[in-house]
Amino acid sequence: MGFDLTSDRTLPCLLDHWATVRGSEDALVHLMDGGRPETMAHVTWARLAEDVGRLRARLAGLGVTDQRIVVMALPNAPLTIALWLAIPANGAILHAIDPDAGRLTLERALATTQAAVVIVPESVARVAAELVATAAWRPRLVVVADADLPATDLPGLGPATGTPSSATPDMVYGLLPTSGTSGAPKLVQLTHRNYVMSAERLVRNGGFVPDDRYYLCSPFFHTNAQLYLCAPAFANGASIAMVPRFSASRYFDAARWTGATVSSMVAPPLRMALHKALETGVRPDPGALRAIVYGMQLSAADWEAWDRLLPQISMRQIYGQTESVSGVLGGVAWEPDDRRTIGRPYLGVDEVRLVRDDGSDASDGEPGELWVRGKPGSTLMLGYRNAPEATARTLVDGMWLRTGDVMIRHPTGRFEFRGRAMHIIRRGGENLSTYVFELDLQRCPLVSDVSVTAEEDAVLDAVVVAHVVPADGYSEAGFLAWCRENLGKRGVPDRVKEHRSFPRTGSGRVVQHEL
Repeated sequence: MGFDLTSDRTLPCLLDHWATVRGSEDALVHLMDGGRPETMAHVTWARLAEDVGRLRARLAGLGVTDQRIVVMALPNAPLTIALWLAIPANGAILHAIDPDAGRLTLERALATTQAAVVIVPESVARVAAELVATAAWRPRLVVVADADLPATDLPGLGPATGTPSSATPDMVYGLLPTSGTSGAPKLVQLTHRNYVMSAERLVRNGGFVPDDRYYLCSPFFHTNAQLYLCAPAFANGASIAMVPRFSASRYFDAARWTGATVSSMVAPPLRMALHKALETGVRPDPGALRAIVYGMQLSAADWEAWDRLLPQISMRQIYGQTESVSGVLGGVAWEPDDRRTIGRPYLGVDEVRLVRDDGSDASDGEPGELWVRGKPGSTLMLGYRNAPEATARTLVDGMWLRTGDVMIRHPTGRFEFRGRAMHIIRRGGENLSTYVFELDLQRCPLVSDVSVTAEEDAVLDAVVVAHVVPADGYSEAGFLAWCRENLGKRGVPDRVKEHRSFPRTGSGRVVQHEL
């Protein structure tokens, strides 16, 4: 096994360190209104540590200790960050959810976790009160009137009860959802050690420095927000620039206004920001933004436009899952991103394998499922909450994470993503990757977006369905003619379905089972 990067530290311990070393410097920069730079607020490391300490004492008065669970549904704000630190610091467990997701998401979160405390904004208060009143275990409800208020002004918490006992590194820190786009979501259990390990791995492999400022525009309940954008700042004493929510039209402006230097995004929202910039006809100004770590791919046409408009930003592809806690494969600052392969295994990853269906290792250039070796609760997730069978299927022999993702390894050692194993369509004896197919179809000028799914077929086993959002001049006949001319016979979908827009997760991924 690899060397433990955490050294038994926790994020709250790191907070206290930076409050001492960089107390008067910014820990958080908050653009309260994403369209108005004059609404900028600043929180120093010393103030953040003070707020977290006070919250801990008041949360303890509600019994937020001893691995009890708190469900939190708040937008990006300094208070959200303070609670994210204070709740696990007391030894409790945080489950952050989307504040805009609706009643069923909140109801499911409460039922799944048996939460002791629920923290919601006023917009969700009525629904939350109804659910809390009917829950057999009667959780406590805390309503936040304004997430921009200082943490010390938060009403509804218990009286301060002194300093509660601190969490240990192997306690569960948070519950993060996974597999919600194509199946029933599961809750991944991550420990304090997991969070610090992720922060250290990303900082060291990314070449990030204390002068960097991580651009938090992803929704806070998502892995990308907590592990890829917030946690690294506690490893190297950098700062976090946050906006309430992602805005495609203001992505570059908000980065410039807040002084953000590093962003982490998946391809769909990046594509949205690019297309908004193209619509204006004005070259975007990202300010100090120097690097974007991204997952998934843009189309060739989008990359051409991106490189023309934003050549100054270093683009680095990364691969990781919530279950793998952090990046597993990725590019590095000194090597050009070839826009095709992800990169090589990160330092700190014990070992990776590409495994054939029969369990043997795949050769270079041959597709196989990526397996990642590590230690649960440290370099891999601790497991799925209350799902031992699913955990055993995913963590083979308690040390190998089966990712479910199909890749090939090039002789250079770089890995290329080919698609989810569940997203490989077997049509008429050939295997088609929905991932590759979507990238090809997105090049068609008649559509503004494409998602590919499969439907069962008695003759072909499965047929390919192209879900399209039409652009100007679209017709189904024209779209299919473009496919035949540019992608050949095998590149023509069997069926086409039109949509005004696609349902998406908070990170921008298409929710395919809702199409």
